[in-house]
Amino acid sequence: MNKKDEHKNMKKDMLSTRTQAGFYEIKVKGQLDQSWSDWLEGLEVKLLDNGEMILFGHIGDQAALMGLLNKLYGLNLALLSVSTAGQKK
Repeated sequence: MNKKDEHKNMKKDMLSTRTQAGFYEIKVKGQLDQSWSDWLEGLEVKLLDNGEMILFGHIGDQAALMGLLNKLYGLNLALLSVSTAGQKK
């Protein structure tokens, strides 16, 4: 494989692993009320009966996602899942 092909493949791999802007659903153990929405980048807060919470909304890019996850970590909320989601209608 020549240098040009190597560069092309590396660029393709980088693009495929980059987090794109979109709607995400983040599930954590622990709860905060809706008043935390602004501090959590405007995500919707849905409290579950089992002591867990789902955050839903648009996240601009990988840096914003990591910033949000760091905020949750700082609040000692255990991360259960992160997934992309379709936009609410």
